[in-house]
Amino acid sequence: MKYEHLKLLNRVAPDLITQLNRRYLILKEVKAHAPIGRRALSEKTGVTERLIRKEIDYLQSIDLVKVEQKGITLTHENSHLTEQLETFLAPLSENEILGRQLRSIYNIAGFYVISGDADANQSTKDGLAKVTAELLSRVLTDGAIVSVTGGSTMASLSDYLKPAVKDLLFVPARGGLGESNHFQANSIASALGEATGGMHRLLHAPDYLSKSTLESLMHEPDVKEIIQLNQQSDFVIHGIGEPFTMASRRHSPEGEVEILKRNKAVTEAFGFYFDEHGNVVHRIKTVGIQMEDLAQKKQVFAVAGGTSKQEAIETYLKIAPKNTVLITDEAVGEYLMKNRRP
Repeated sequence: MKYEHLKLLNRVAPDLITQLNRRYLILKEVKAHAPIGRRALSEKTGVTERLIRKEIDYLQSIDLVKVEQKGITLTHENSHLTEQLETFLAPLSENEILGRQLRSIYNIAGFYVISGDADANQSTKDGLAKVTAELLSRVLTDGAIVSVTGGSTMASLSDYLKPAVKDLLFVPARGGLGESNHFQANSIASALGEATGGMHRLLHAPDYLSKSTLESLMHEPDVKEIIQLNQQSDFVIHGIGEPFTMASRRHSPEGEVEILKRNKAVTEAFGFYFDEHGNVVHRIKTVGIQMEDLAQKKQVFAVAGGTSKQEAIETYLKIAPKNTVLITDEAVGEYLMKNRRP
């Protein structure tokens, strides 16, 4: 089967590929550690014991494994099955290889590429949220504070984030923007708190304020608490913005938009606007988290994809802190690899 056919299969039936990968992983660990018990197999694969039991029952029913008192083993006639599966599945891991290459090029903590183009497929946008939730779940600890921005991809996070930790606190990393309430940082922090059985705080202020209003708000107890929590947070989850879209959402004055045009801004993050070389061409003070706060975080998850954001993401990576984990799609990953500079 050609790589293009496998990619099509992965796009049309991703659950099938997920199940196939899971069974391959289980069989691989059984072969390497046989005889092995279900609990040990669960620990080595990261698959829950309940699902391990279900998968082993199925694999036993089709005579791929034997379950004995001493543990689980492969049946003799299927001892080479894992090598055959590895050859079959290898093309589907090309995005993983691409991610590792790009991580090395940009020297950040992590780089994950999923199939598709988020501009063209809602399933790809949902996939970005799902992978982000999985990665975040791996590093969350009891009592962690998470700062989160708004956006359509962020709004799907609560559908997938189910960590096995407690007392999480989600904090809006920015004030309100001119977008659907469902996509606001406040709404997303609230949804994540509810989905995880944790807590959240709200920031009752727009993201873009006049200097005098901002200075006044900074002394309000509720706002002051949010500022302090964003400074203290362990993790940040944020998007990467196209500058003129962000300026529009902030209802920026025409004079500011002209500055962005004149200076050829191509990306925005946390109130900073950058040109294609990563130089700051404009900055606005916002009530949310500040760019200079990012370097001290345990990890910063940057989530963005789609053809329309290729240049914005490429530029952001030039100034991203080293603790950044980027979750993006093929449309961006392949663009970055094609346009990488030696």
